[in-house]
Amino acid sequence: MKNFFLTLHMISMCLTIGTLFVQSLSVVFRLRLKSKEQAAGLEKIQSRIHKLIYYPILGVTIISGMYLAIHTGAFGKGSWLHVKLTLLAVLIGLGVLNGRQIKTDALPKKYAMMVHIAIFIVGAFMIYLATLKPF
Repeated sequence: MKNFFLTLHMISMCLTIGTLFVQSLSVVFRLRLKSKEQAAGLEKIQSRIHKLIYYPILGVTIISGMYLAIHTGAFGKGSWLHVKLTLLAVLIGLGVLNGRQIKTDALPKKYAMMVHIAIFIVGAFMIYLATLKPF
């Protein structure tokens, strides 16, 4: 059963980070569009992807990760998991910011790009922590 949840967690984690990464990049691209009709169409697609793909797959990732942490005793083995959970909170915050940006264009283009870069860095560091468990 552990292998099933590990596989589920790895796949859903990659899909979560990948979806969020592509969504944030599409936000930056939408800010560059000149036509209001094209921007409105892209916003509708982005909103659907965010609600119907990002949030459900994030839930699967969190549930499978909690199952693994509880059933493998990872909470007592070191502080790498605590750092990863902190990064998860940051990634969820970036996801909420990305969702707000999809709906209202709350950030200018240069700050929207910084959110995109932050998602990449946080996601890469989370994968590093989970793979190597450095401490």
